[in-house]
Amino acid sequence: MRRYNIASMRLTSLGLLALVACREKVAPPATAPPAPTLSLQMSPLRTDVACAAPFDAPGAREKLRAATGQLRIGALAGLKDADEDNVAWIRKLVAELKGRGADVLIAAGDLGDNPDEQETLLGAVAESGLPVIAVAGNREVRSELDAAEAELRKKGARIIDLSRTRIVDLGDVTVVGLPGAFERRQLHAEGACIYAQREIDAVAAVLDRLPRPTLLVAAVPPRGQDARGLDVSEGQNVGDPRLTPLLHKAQFAIFGQVWESGGRAIDGRGAPVPPRTDSPQLYLNPGAADRTPWPMADGSTVPGQAALLTVHGRNAAWEQVRPAEEKR
Repeated sequence: MRRYNIASMRLTSLGLLALVACREKVAPPATAPPAPTLSLQMSPLRTDVACAAPFDAPGAREKLRAATGQLRIGALAGLKDADEDNVAWIRKLVAELKGRGADVLIAAGDLGDNPDEQETLLGAVAESGLPVIAVAGNREVRSELDAAEAELRKKGARIIDLSRTRIVDLGDVTVVGLPGAFERRQLHAEGACIYAQREIDAVAAVLDRLPRPTLLVAAVPPRGQDARGLDVSEGQNVGDPRLTPLLHKAQFAIFGQVWESGGRAIDGRGAPVPPRTDSPQLYLNPGAADRTPWPMADGSTVPGQAALLTVHGRNAAWEQVRPAEEKR
């Protein structure tokens, strides 16, 4: 089972730092430097300059549909594995989303470990005939994902990648993407993407200029305040604290990666937003679509899931989505 756990990696990193500190205590130099500390700026630069196009680059903005007064977005994350059983599960999730009236699908990170898996998994999503908006997470090497998406486009798939098309106008909401992971130690593949503070600042500046409402899409959730957050893993809030100010600028958001906190949404105060409840601020973690049962932060165990986000006017609501035969 290939699962990514931020908290476990954090504890490992802290343990290594503790070992370094102990070694320095045994034989301290005459002028010992300060002990190393854990920093969110461990990786100040992107691993690849091609990870995200500038917001003013040619083709960085696309209008996908006109406003109709209501927009239904099928939200998926954590597609992960391209084995036959999981691909069949993904197809069922997508069919359920389409059956509930989804106008567009968003895939937020963990799109597969190599071009073949990415082409298979994104292909299963794109088979619906709906436009697919994808954002890279901590697994996708930019050149490999580009190749997989190019092959799917040759077959007629409509895939918009938020590393290339940074702003997508969906009429009733405008989507802005922040691709990548926030620290190098999170990367699942050598050459996958990270983002730095300057990318966050660029997203913030764009959100300030866009008409409301806006929808932020990122593979990494912001740092939560408590056990109700979108980023709770092993009892800790493990998201990126630098993303929290973006929630004051984007009215809605879709995040992934911390699967233990999937199938939940919060508002701007960090309070839970119940399913099918209108809210002027709604930030969603749809959970992992991968079919492997996953232990959740609330003690339950849930196999692959998705969510439907409905935007109408300045409000949004959400609902959990699972294949029809798996509902309880």
